[in-house]
Amino acid sequence: MEIERSVVINLDRDARRLENFYQALPTGWPFPKPIRFSAMDGSCIPRPPWWVANDASWGCFRSHQGVIEQALNDQVESLLILEDDALCHPDFEELFTAFSKELPSDWQWVYLGGQHIQRELGLPIPISEHVYRPYNAHRAHAYVFRGKEVMRKVAAHLLDRQAWGEKHHVDHRLGEMHAGFPSGLYCPDRWLVGQAAGFSNIKQRHLEATFFPDARSFYDLDIKHPFYVVLGNCRRHRLIVAALLHRLGVSFGASRPPESIEQAPDSYCAPGLDTMCDQLIRDPFWYPANDETFRVAHLKMWAERRCHANTTSSPMGATQTKLMLLHREIRTAWPQTRFVLVDVNEPTAPIGFETVHHSRLASAFREIQDTNGCHRITNVEFDDPDTLVDRLVNVVGANLDPSDVATAKVLAMDLCPRL
Repeated sequence: MEIERSVVINLDRDARRLENFYQALPTGWPFPKPIRFSAMDGSCIPRPPWWVANDASWGCFRSHQGVIEQALNDQVESLLILEDDALCHPDFEELFTAFSKELPSDWQWVYLGGQHIQRELGLPIPISEHVYRPYNAHRAHAYVFRGKEVMRKVAAHLLDRQAWGEKHHVDHRLGEMHAGFPSGLYCPDRWLVGQAAGFSNIKQRHLEATFFPDARSFYDLDIKHPFYVVLGNCRRHRLIVAALLHRLGVSFGASRPPESIEQAPDSYCAPGLDTMCDQLIRDPFWYPANDETFRVAHLKMWAERRCHANTTSSPMGATQTKLMLLHREIRTAWPQTRFVLVDVNEPTAPIGFETVHHSRLASAFREIQDTNGCHRITNVEFDDPDTLVDRLVNVVGANLDPSDVATAKVLAMDLCPRL
């Protein structure tokens, strides 16, 4: 990975930051020593009337634009662009060696540091053990171009106001090109360059040193916590089972439980699960988004956040209509999963798109009930609230506090007569 020119963008008034930047470069720095580029001061140069961000963002945009245009003017073939808060990983040399050995020969645009955003639309794709293709790499503190073609393409995009999205920052402008970039766009499995602590001219506040989550981190999560996943066609019966399990100590979310089943979100008290399920199973036809690896990774990320937020050793729960269509991915993402199937049909016949949804759910239900680790709840249990709670106590299979069981039975008496 040879680079012809290496540049560090630095404001004239930030001499101390530049000094710190050079001092922090690793001994085995594999590129030419970065040449200082005098950054544009956005408070000194006029902004166009359509620019909606602050002065510092305008200066940052013009600086990156200037570095790329200067390289093109000088007939430079490869270019490393750094900002003066770029901070190399303590294991930079080892990580860079592993990454560069596997970097495909067609590389044109490489992010050595950044932040993976728009993860609900696409995750970085593994190319090899140490090389990934980003979907949208945010931040602009460490990136590389090879070839005049890619530099011309990026420079033209930065000039094309009509092609932009809604946010006026250079890293957003670069990132919106990534998903449709034809080939040669890569990043390492672990970020090689983070951002040093210091005052941010863009955000106008002090920031701590930051290395954002790596590409591989979205796939390497290991969910060991047991999960109880409540599924069923009838929303009301399914949410009642979730409410009773929640009362028995199975955590279905960090939000306050709703006052009534009618007021409950589809996930009972985990609104983030509703958002994720809508991202993984797309309306209106309820087709799965992206590929199975993408869906498994998002289920792991949601579960990891829930486990981290859960400060007790209580088991975890999840319920949401669309989870039924993700049962295969759930078994992969959450290995210690027990499905609780609420086998009660909706009281009203589906119409319109609901008929498509109902057909998909029914097919998934048949697949799930034939697998191991499933507990089936039918109308019979709902006819007797005490029996229903006792059945759920057996499902949990833990030494429950008698007071929790008693309050669950009171709740069941309150809910079941209304069915």
